[in-house]
Amino acid sequence: MSINVSSGTPAGDTSPGSTLRLTTVVAVSREVYAGQAPERYTVSAVFSRRVNPAESRLIQGPTAHERLAEQGYGHVSLVIDDRRLEIVNTSLEELKAGLASVIGALVREISEQTRHEQQQRDDETLSKSRADEARRKEIEALASEISFE
Repeated sequence: MSINVSSGTPAGDTSPGSTLRLTTVVAVSREVYAGQAPERYTVSAVFSRRVNPAESRLIQGPTAHERLAEQGYGHVSLVIDDRRLEIVNTSLEELKAGLASVIGALVREISEQTRHEQQQRDDETLSKSRADEARRKEIEALASEISFE
């Protein structure tokens, strides 16, 4: 269970093609408010837009976890819940001390990577479509030149 700590409104471009970003911390685990707060807990941050499936796989995947581990945050897990990123096993202090920048850069890089890969797929599809259309016209022209007279 968590408690909202911010009404955080998305900043900047929220269109599906925009670079995915984290905007604000929106909730922390309820236990943080207890007298004996745990050292680590879950912090929720809101994304600037909906996360697409490719981004979701990469953000929650092993490569992202390895990147966090390389930066000294191997104990942290990232879990996407709709438009929120649940940063598991961390603290507000740890996020402020540098983890937030690491996660922010990771999310932006993944967003750019997936956009680039999608653009390549779109370009390849368009190129194939144009080649198919040219071949169709070539075949039609050749067929129209055939006479059975």
